Amino acid sequence: MGFFLVAAVVAAVVVGGLSYKTSKDAQKKAKKAADAMAGVLVNKESNIETIPVIYGTRRVGGTRVFVHTEGGKKNQWLYMALVLCEGSVEDIYDIEIDGNKINEGRYGEIETIQSSDPNRVIYRTRQHDPISAAFIDINQPDWVYIEAFKGDDDQPASDILSDAYSKWNTNHKLSGVAYLGIRLQWDEDVFSGMPEITAVVKGKKIYDPRSPSAPAAWSNNPALCIRDYLTNNRYGKGLPSAAINDTKFIKAANDCESFSVSPYSGATEDIDIFECNAVIDSDEELFANVERMLICCRGFLPYSNGQYGLVIDQAESAVMTLDSSNIIGGIAINGEEKKDKFNRVVVKFPNPLTDWQPDQAIWPESGSTEETTFLGEDGGTLLIEEVDLEFVTNYYAARDFARIFCLRSRNGLRCALKSTSEALDLVVGDVVNVTHPTPGWTAKPFQVDEMTLNYDGTVDLNLIEYDSTLYPYDPASEETTYEDTDLPDPGTVAQPTELDVVETSTIQDDGTVVPALLVTWTAANDAFVTQYEVVVDDSSRITSQTFYTSLTEMTIIVRLGGNYTVRVRSINSLGARSGFISFDVGALNGDQTPPAIPTELKASGGYKQNIISWVNPTDTDFKHVEIHASATSGGTY
Repeated sequence: MGFFLVAAVVAAVVVGGLSYKTSKDAQKKAKKAADAMAGVLVNKESNIETIPVIYGTRRVGGTRVFVHTEGGKKNQWLYMALVLCEGSVEDIYDIEIDGNKINEGRYGEIETIQSSDPNRVIYRTRQHDPISAAFIDINQPDWVYIEAFKGDDDQPASDILSDAYSKWNTNHKLSGVAYLGIRLQWDEDVFSGMPEITAVVKGKKIYDPRSPSAPAAWSNNPALCIRDYLTNNRYGKGLPSAAINDTKFIKAANDCESFSVSPYSGATEDIDIFECNAVIDSDEELFANVERMLICCRGFLPYSNGQYGLVIDQAESAVMTLDSSNIIGGIAINGEEKKDKFNRVVVKFPNPLTDWQPDQAIWPESGSTEETTFLGEDGGTLLIEEVDLEFVTNYYAARDFARIFCLRSRNGLRCALKSTSEALDLVVGDVVNVTHPTPGWTAKPFQVDEMTLNYDGTVDLNLIEYDSTLYPYDPASEETTYEDTDLPDPGTVAQPTELDVVETSTIQDDGTVVPALLVTWTAANDAFVTQYEVVVDDSSRITSQTFYTSLTEMTIIVRLGGNYTVRVRSINSLGARSGFISFDVGALNGDQTPPAIPTELKASGGYKQNIISWVNPTDTDFKHVEIHASATSGGTY
């Protein structure tokens, strides 16, 4: 008896398998509290966080494994090592800091440098000179300097991190890990704190059994991604090649690529329905991750004769007929249950068109013929199922999955039966015809959902109703594209305009007249601007004065002999600043025009005195008059 028990257990494993349907069914149990789709965009800080695996293309945050500050000024430079994923990946690009792309001007002019190592790319920015608004020489320090390492096992250490910290040296290569080596220069107008950094990663380079002699290459073909995950020794199952039925995987890979369709009426380009763009949490159970990957291609992963194969759920012909000649005993029939029957399915997925944030696709559409029909059949009750597809990133693919899930739930008749050993030729996912007098079925198609080999050589089969008409793609309406919001970006501040500066003078409290600059400008066209920052730079003395005002003019006392430039910028209620506008005043030599001559001069004689009167000029720089007297008329003074 002991032998037969062991044999039965082993046999059950031999003919078992995974399917994309079990993944959908398990989601309610396995769903984490955190939103996995949005969570991959968040930066973490840890030295024990698991390193994800990226297949296809995804935007991700990362884990800060090294943070250091230093510089001539306290905390002037921030250094980070941000681990993204397992390597080796195809590319790392489209880097964003705090939601702003580094190539859109906020951080200066971006320059991409392909280093001598093809697996390292350097992104650096050039700063603007605050006075001339011209770009500073590229050899000067940058606001942003990023080294992107693609994760080869022999990649070099980061030069920028080695320069920053003596304990980070050439031995710190993070071999086999794709990461960013980062240096940021502190600027209150650019950074508001510890920045959130994300990048688009074109993920793992993987082996393709269809080209066995070719090197590993990037692919988002789900069949190839699943095969890589099953065979990889570092982060996957580590199965030997002998445990993989490459004939079935090759067919599945070709089937995935054949699902190229015109997504909607009038579309000019076809799309691939089956793609795997996944961020795999390597801390999750391996087969839970496999189930999520299977859903990208409606896949079954049968295990038969010591090998894993892959079968794509699609329109197929029956491979066997089950009837009274090979069915032992009766048939247990289970009809559709209301809890598993839906008339609307909502699929949530990360959408690159919404900056990789969660989006949704719904089938059937509200008011459609299908919805009206289903509601009529269900007594007007709306039965909604929500499904999270973290690894699907295309609206049309997500919508088609919603359609398949909905229709299959409405054709969910199940049956269980015992068959003779002929059924050992079946695998999970195969289609069979069932003919039996008890339910009155004649060649009714079913799909093998589960198989169990019994110790006596018989096979228990769990079957689910099969309808080949579900699988052809149903063209959707065109995806709705949403215009960018008209709400203002509080980080974007309008500049003032029409800056003008004229030389003038002003009188001190003690009556002294001193040189000054009258600075005027036109208010920024921005309702959130509350004040202006005015900066006067004296290049000859290398000094600077900064003033703040809510008005649109200011008189600023300066010294003679300077060579001045005036800059003005806006500040809003959140403290965000605009760029400067500037005015080159040039050399300042003071007022060279003397005050006007006094007027209405009068003189009259008196006893032992002369009485003199006049009217002073109105010039603001008038100080005093000089009185000269002579004994003769017309004398020289």
